[in-house]
Amino acid sequence: MNGSTNDLSNWGRWGRDDQKGTLNFITSDEIISAAGLVKEGKVYSLSMPLDTDGPQWPNRHKTWQTTTLLDVGDGAGFSDDILTMHSHSGTHMDSLCHLWVDHQLYNGFDVREHVTSFGSTRNSIDNVPAIVGRGILLDIAGWKGVHHLKLGEAISALDLDQCAASQNVVVNPGDIVLVNTGWMNIFEQDRALFDSGEPGLDMSTIEWLHEHDISAIGADNHGVEVMASIPPEGLPFHFAAIRDLGLYLLENLKLQPLADDKQFEFLFVAAPLQLTAAVGSPINPLAVV
Repeated sequence: MNGSTNDLSNWGRWGRDDQKGTLNFITSDEIISAAGLVKEGKVYSLSMPLDTDGPQWPNRHKTWQTTTLLDVGDGAGFSDDILTMHSHSGTHMDSLCHLWVDHQLYNGFDVREHVTSFGSTRNSIDNVPAIVGRGILLDIAGWKGVHHLKLGEAISALDLDQCAASQNVVVNPGDIVLVNTGWMNIFEQDRALFDSGEPGLDMSTIEWLHEHDISAIGADNHGVEVMASIPPEGLPFHFAAIRDLGLYLLENLKLQPLADDKQFEFLFVAAPLQLTAAVGSPINPLAVV
């Protein structure tokens, strides 16, 4: 196994065979501490609808659903659903085998040996039973006093620090950081604009995420990182975060209700579908306060 060429790398940090990446930052003590944040017993679902019209990368096949009905007589029957969708549909998370550089996945696994049309034998989503820990919301749109950031507007590491300070939030190792850009606010108002690009994190935040030992990063847009257009010229944040840091990306989150209620710290719970050898999964993340 070769080392990553990026100085900001977690390759080998938890051993040569590690497939969990930054989830290693979340310990049982941190989960217990996060559970102590629950004071009101209020639960926020951070998921957008998973359907044909839900948020989805523009050039992907839309989520398709049909319902079957079986009439067994005397007014009784059964129904079931048939679904066809990309694993990266709606609100979802990327696995650590989602992308590669120089034929290498996170931690140096060779994509030519491990990823085929049957799925991936390394870093697949079934290595993630759940993400449970302290979640924090950085309401960048609220901090800037806008309904939503502009198309292609970049969020820097300094922005993250200043927003956290304005909210009196201390970022701790193992945190799940959710960034509210306000971009989901225009989803139903202007779908074409929503799908044309997005505000998001710039490359200065990679070092910030690495230094703070963040376990997962999410946002209310297609891909967390800033994109002047879709399709973008490249996805440098994705490659650095997933491939080099082993960091999990949570995408198309519904964060405005948390921001409106100024819930900046909470117990975060999310679980992917246990899709064998899959490269990602829809999720229904929960913030419990």
